[in-house]
Amino acid sequence: MMIIGGTFLVLGLCAAFGSAGQKGLKVSLIQLIANPEKYHGKRVRVIGVARIEFEGNGIWLTKEHYEHRIYKNSLWIEPDYKTLGSKRQQLQELNGKYVLMDGVFNKNHKGHRGMNSGSLEKIIVYQLWEKKW
Repeated sequence: MMIIGGTFLVLGLCAAFGSAGQKGLKVSLIQLIANPEKYHGKRVRVIGVARIEFEGNGIWLTKEHYEHRIYKNSLWIEPDYKTLGSKRQQLQELNGKYVLMDGVFNKNHKGHRGMNSGSLEKIIVYQLWEKKW
């Protein structure tokens, strides 16, 4: 019983929003950016550096691309806050960190002022990604 309680405590401290049961196709941001037609309209699962901010939501390939705002190496993101069971401020706590996201890829929607290389919409999983060695 103590172990179960401890497990819940650990899970409660992790920044994880959404449903772990629903999984998209595992792809890299590179695959999405290089082959947008192949993934358009499909549910995908990606890992990258996230940011939630006014007119600047995105997921970037690396921390360096994020820090230098290389938008063509990123996707615009649109979290589904209701399904995630979170608020904008909660997701902002993960800004600048590697995050796993699951959502629908849209090759045509390129974010604010068309600066990104597509978008990840209807995001139903948004969680901190940590090394699991």
